[in-house]
Amino acid sequence: MSNCKYFLVFFYLSAFFSIKAQMGITTLPLSTHGCDIVDRLGKKVHLKGVNWWGMNGSQIPYSDDHAKGINTHSMPFGLHVQHLDTIINSIVMAGFNSVRLPFSNQMLHDTIIMRADWCGLNFHLLGKTPLEVLDIVVKAITEKGIFVLLNNHSTTTHWCCNYDFNGLWYGKNDTYSQTPKDWISDWEMLSQRYASNEYVIGADLRNEVRPMRMRRLPLPINPKWGGGGKNDWHKAATQAGNTIHKVAPHWLIVVEGINAQVMGLSQLRFPHLKPVKRKPIVLNIPQKLVYEVHNYSFSWVRANLLFKRRQIRYIDLSSEDRFNSYWKNWGFLLNPNALEGVPVLLGEFGCSAIGQEAEAWLSDLTRFVHDHKMGFFWWTLEEELDNLGSYGIMNSNLNQINLIEDWRGKYLIPLLSPIPTP
Repeated sequence: MSNCKYFLVFFYLSAFFSIKAQMGITTLPLSTHGCDIVDRLGKKVHLKGVNWWGMNGSQIPYSDDHAKGINTHSMPFGLHVQHLDTIINSIVMAGFNSVRLPFSNQMLHDTIIMRADWCGLNFHLLGKTPLEVLDIVVKAITEKGIFVLLNNHSTTTHWCCNYDFNGLWYGKNDTYSQTPKDWISDWEMLSQRYASNEYVIGADLRNEVRPMRMRRLPLPINPKWGGGGKNDWHKAATQAGNTIHKVAPHWLIVVEGINAQVMGLSQLRFPHLKPVKRKPIVLNIPQKLVYEVHNYSFSWVRANLLFKRRQIRYIDLSSEDRFNSYWKNWGFLLNPNALEGVPVLLGEFGCSAIGQEAEAWLSDLTRFVHDHKMGFFWWTLEEELDNLGSYGIMNSNLNQINLIEDWRGKYLIPLLSPIPTP
């Protein structure tokens, strides 16, 4: 066996025993203490996760960057190729201890049943509805000692995140509509369904809150932070969190900021978590609140839809400006000496194996995450088979995560290593 293969075996075995050891001494449930997530005994718990997309929706009809499009049939991507347990084992072996599991509200109520050509080796999924598949997937993940963070990714079962009907947590469209009350009811149902599973650690209330287009006219409806009314995300998130806690008081409530707002006719603004400074979320049950941010190399720092030359993305910034932007938008919450110190998760970040133009961005972001001991979730487990442009980190057989053979592993592997605790 070559030295490279010896190292590969050593890496995966070390990761496996490291993660099992960490999970074995975690006393659930989880809470927060200052900027940290802790277990019941006060031991720090560092979430090192990966997103597993598919139940949130397919790339079609939103397939601008995926010419062929993919239909996941409201199941986690890859179950048509590989057995569920094999995929989960690869997550464990790579050193991840948590999975962010996106879903759509439409999927929760879909009565479609799974067919043989959708399920591959997963015969136990045949004839199941999407919600029943979710039950099976959650059970399989958590039985391996892996945490599950449920994420309401979208209302309709569609690929995220265009200028569409999924920007807010409610809306009417020709595919699937819901009210704010419907949205909270779905979370109440899920909390009742999984409250007894201690490895389901919480609710990521809504993905990338942003302007939603009107049903008939392509005009934006902006979210806001405070002030009351139907579009007040601060109010909606607080109500949802408190409702969930009536059923599952042990759950973490994960709240993303406002990803974007339209100002005037074409100017975009990106508040992220800055509004928390003047109006933080306050839940009835304390020490259960976690904030979340997303960041990609293509994420806008400044944008004007009419003047492309005025658009600036994170990949365009110097390292100094990137770090300043991270600190200004959400890093300030990670100051352990600040009164508002609270955990912040990096819920999504990623790039492709052929996107080495994003290397400086990935290097800076992972350094920020490491230095501030942030929990994180890579996007995604696998996105599109046999496409080097995919942000996925699995091989085409979906039976192994090959970080050691991937330039992105240079930055991900250190994040998966145990963080020394004082």
